[in-house]
Amino acid sequence: MPYKFSIVADETERQHLEDVLISSGRGKLAGPGFALPPNFHPADANLRQLQAQSPEIVLVGMPAAGTSPDAAFGVIAWVRAQMPVAHVMAVGPMLEAQWIVGAMRAGAIEYLDRPLRAAALEEALQRLQAAPSTALAPITRGKLFAVIGARGGCGSTTVAVNLALSLEALRRKPDRPTLLLDAAPLGHTALHLNLKPQFTLTDLLGHTARLDAALLNSLLIKHESNLELLAGAAAPLPRASLDADHGAWLELLLQAYPIVVADLSARLDALTEAVIEHADRILFVTQTDMVSLWSAAKVRQHLDPSGRLRFELILNRFTATPEADLAGIESITHAPLLWKLPNAHAQVVEAIERGQPPAGNAKTDLARSYHELAATLLGRPAAKKRGWLPFPRLRTVEN
Repeated sequence: MPYKFSIVADETERQHLEDVLISSGRGKLAGPGFALPPNFHPADANLRQLQAQSPEIVLVGMPAAGTSPDAAFGVIAWVRAQMPVAHVMAVGPMLEAQWIVGAMRAGAIEYLDRPLRAAALEEALQRLQAAPSTALAPITRGKLFAVIGARGGCGSTTVAVNLALSLEALRRKPDRPTLLLDAAPLGHTALHLNLKPQFTLTDLLGHTARLDAALLNSLLIKHESNLELLAGAAAPLPRASLDADHGAWLELLLQAYPIVVADLSARLDALTEAVIEHADRILFVTQTDMVSLWSAAKVRQHLDPSGRLRFELILNRFTATPEADLAGIESITHAPLLWKLPNAHAQVVEAIERGQPPAGNAKTDLARSYHELAATLLGRPAAKKRGWLPFPRLRTVEN
């Protein structure tokens, strides 16, 4: 019985690969082929159509020599994560050793020479059938919570750090730790956590072509809570790093960690656009003053002019007063209200100076609020949790 194939490649190669399938007699098309995108985005409608085809094998044609292979790596990693029963075979030049390694690391089971021959495809299918297990083990893609501030000083870094710690406190023991990704223009999360990292996001972005799990682990630093941190850049990132395709390395993070919290702070560039495209939840931190709300509306319009993404408001330093018009805030920002964090500015400032985040102090309303927010994001009740964050039993808080 022929395998069901889907093809992702440029127009010329798609036609050639279809001809090879027909001549081999071992494959049939699950549906029309798709062009390899110049930049990988997980929200690309073509990827969802590819998923709907339910292929058994996906042929991914690598781009022309001299161009970046990152989009192809992103597609391969996405298929591997989102379609765990599908096998991915890459087709490209054998002279590009880094491409071969990159494709296999992204999840391809074969790298076939270009132009593909029917005999080479037949041999690959025989190897697939002869493998001890022809069904790939499913990969569970982690959840990405993107934390972005309406403006500098809204407290988005504080929210990201304390939310990550609270999520880590709720982690089920068999799971890997929570990962905190500091993608702010200048990283301050290490200061909040009293850590002195040797490597930063700059090092990761400088080695994306050879990034794998081992290299990723070497760039991280562990907090005493078991939270792992990829520290933020100590200087503005080079333009080339910002404009690169970020899909492949973000997918690698999400395959390696069940929960990733990304602190974007007030960053408004291609890196932020890539992170929010991958995010499961976009947490939009603002305050209730008019400057913050005005800025929030402008940031939302800039990052999502078509309004297709869902931004969820977190009101930081919230004080319940009659003047706080929550419906008006949602109307101004075009985002629904998710959470209100109590105003404890002096406590937060002191905690940053000590390198001891407020979420670690179980006796405060602010710590309880962070813990309840984490439980809400995970879709589970906020229960008493032993460990580094010994939260007491929580009272119900209306939001």
